[in-house]
Amino acid sequence: MKLEWMGENREIVRSLMRYANLYAHNQIGRFSSGEGAALSTLEWQTLECILEFEGENYNMATLAEKLGIPASNFSKYVKTLVEKGLVERYKRADNRKEIILLPSEAGLELYRKNSALIAREWQPAFALLAQMTPADREQTLEFLEELSRGIDLGDRRRSFLKRV
Repeated sequence: MKLEWMGENREIVRSLMRYANLYAHNQIGRFSSGEGAALSTLEWQTLECILEFEGENYNMATLAEKLGIPASNFSKYVKTLVEKGLVERYKRADNRKEIILLPSEAGLELYRKNSALIAREWQPAFALLAQMTPADREQTLEFLEELSRGIDLGDRRRSFLKRV
């Protein structure tokens, strides 16, 4: 049966789904310092997010939103990172309820050890992106952001689904 609603986009959709499924299936214990600090891909992404926005003083809910995961999951990953000594939690002086996250020295070292490997894995895909014009890159980004909006965790209303 042809899935006609996708039209000429079927192969792109198939590739996106395959990537998402492979990613979800292969995320356990992927990143390690070799000293018992193995992380899942989502724990790794949580660490990267904390590193990327270090100094911005974003709260945990904002960081979770940037990753596109529920705050409860983000909190679980942070707990694991704290237990492994890779992240430190601090309370803001002006708002004791808000927690600020910072990478520990061990977290920075783990990132340094593994980021070169990840960069090598992404290099073929980045080489393809390098061939795109800035306008093409912008359009691709818009496509991915629009795709994400369709499944955004904050958008629980689905016009095409009805409860039975």
